[in-house]
Amino acid sequence: MESLPSRLAVPLAASARTNWDGVYTDAQAQRGRDVYRRACAVCHLGSLEGDAVSPPLLGPAFLRRFNGQTAHEMVQAVRASMPQNAPDTLGDRAYVDLIAFLLDANGGRSGASELPLDVGELEKIVITSERR
Repeated sequence: MESLPSRLAVPLAASARTNWDGVYTDAQAQRGRDVYRRACAVCHLGSLEGDAVSPPLLGPAFLRRFNGQTAHEMVQAVRASMPQNAPDTLGDRAYVDLIAFLLDANGGRSGASELPLDVGELEKIVITSERR
């Protein structure tokens, strides 16, 4: 059986922005933490470690789940499935802020600009599980 190619089979261009390049601000990650506490912590726990039913949102496996996808794809995946009892109900800003918080919680580095709401700009940011 032939294995499927990795989404990152072609190396990222040196100029490509990733989740490790300061793509959100501290203030945005704080807003995302507030969203998380309000809408996510009941299932994924305050520690982001999840439980037997809810997967962890912290650690290498979390970022590997989105490896090679764009920030827009990550936002859309979370939007389409969370909160589990009411997907796509938090609003655009809340979902983007939540992703900023999750990137921060997973060792990302904040920068001078917020993770954007603009789809085209979100598509220019690639999620990678390993720092480059």
